[in-house]
Amino acid sequence: MSTASLLDFCNKLDSTLRSPKGSQIYRDLVANKRVHVFKFSSKVMADQMKIELENHPSFDGLTQKDRQVVNHLAKEMKTDLVSGLTKLSKTNPNGKLKTTANTVSYRFDVNTETNNVITLYSGKKVVLDATDVFQKVKRFYRPALKKFFNGVQDHLKNTVKVNPESGRMINRSLRTSSGKTKKGTRELFHAGHEKGAGIFESFMRDAFEGIASSTDLVAGATQKDLQKLGMTSLVYAVRDDSKDSHTIGIESAYLNTQGKSGGVDVASLRRQLQTQLKKAVAKLTAAQKLGSGLEHLQGSDSINTKKQKILLGSVLNAFADNQKSKSLKVTTKNDLGVPNSKSSKKSVKKKTKVSKATAAVALGKGVKAGRVKRERKVTEGPASSPLRLITEFNRQLPSVVRKNMGSPALNNRTGRFADSVRVENIIKTPKGFPSVGYTYQRDPYQVFEEGMGSPPWANGNRDPRDLIDKSVREIAATMALGRFYTRRI
Repeated sequence: MSTASLLDFCNKLDSTLRSPKGSQIYRDLVANKRVHVFKFSSKVMADQMKIELENHPSFDGLTQKDRQVVNHLAKEMKTDLVSGLTKLSKTNPNGKLKTTANTVSYRFDVNTETNNVITLYSGKKVVLDATDVFQKVKRFYRPALKKFFNGVQDHLKNTVKVNPESGRMINRSLRTSSGKTKKGTRELFHAGHEKGAGIFESFMRDAFEGIASSTDLVAGATQKDLQKLGMTSLVYAVRDDSKDSHTIGIESAYLNTQGKSGGVDVASLRRQLQTQLKKAVAKLTAAQKLGSGLEHLQGSDSINTKKQKILLGSVLNAFADNQKSKSLKVTTKNDLGVPNSKSSKKSVKKKTKVSKATAAVALGKGVKAGRVKRERKVTEGPASSPLRLITEFNRQLPSVVRKNMGSPALNNRTGRFADSVRVENIIKTPKGFPSVGYTYQRDPYQVFEEGMGSPPWANGNRDPRDLIDKSVREIAATMALGRFYTRRI
């Protein structure tokens, strides 16, 4: 990894973190439309309600009876949620409903049927986005949460306390700042993401992959090098799995404001990352001027270098596997540091030199070279069979699509779209021409497709089909495929 590449990466990451609307756009167009696994625990719900009560300015303290009532109502809420999720499971078997004595979990996706029409306090009805999975989860659990909170308030209304200001007896229900009985749960509970599977962590992971791709670096190794440069907060900021889903639950607003919730404090973590990134850039800049100072970094191979290593390794291994003479000497001359990965039971002398990537085979002294019988093989190109053709297309498509992206067509931001493009089948038309059927991640990228999306997204230039067709034909040009068609399936 060159210092210049790492500096380029850091500058692009800094621009991403500084973008005031970047993560919100990611949330609206990508994250909220992904699969959300909803998890609920009656014990956790009860504990969070007690914390909210104990820290509410209008509350006078929990009694033993209060605790018993909250525990009972939380169990009732779990029962209500299981009942509702059981109904959803009948229309969406992919929900994977799981229950225990105290917990329930369910997988929400764009196919989960929930009520997309809500009625505001003014009486106005609003139709919500049916593809917003995050909002589907919230709309589902809100009735059960409201019933739970109303049950707690009803219990507190039946008990009394002395008003410290007037000296009069009043009920113990939670109150607003104006003294009225509180009716809603908005200021008490939020939809919170599980730590490590939230929006910001996924945003950072996708940003890392996208920036690494644009700078010809490998995301994982780059992250390790940045951590060595002092960006220790990356451990908490970058999601460490490849799942395109989020885990969500009901979270105490008080714990959230105190930084003690299940998720991360995004604002604080973002500030830490920006501070650490600034210091890392300073170290890289200084090292670039001196020409040294980064020897402690392990470095990461670029994508092209990795391909060279794989190719070179396969050549060396082929020689090692087919040697028949103990005197046969395999000399490896390369500057990529590729060892011969396959061992041989026979004695083989190996020598490594720093030079251009090449492999040379020399016979030892005094050994006469004999005739080698060679079997004639017919080498088939990838176009000789549909299965091989599909494999070759899918091997090259992500990088070729990514290369072809850019204004006025779709721009490469996270690399997610390019990585989602896949050829699924190749069939023959009635006239005998190949027809390549492909797919891509339609949610959310189909909004750019002409005839399916709407302005300003679908503007005639951003259609994913045009971009994929161009990329498929670019790859096919190297296969002597001839005339063929493409289609989105």
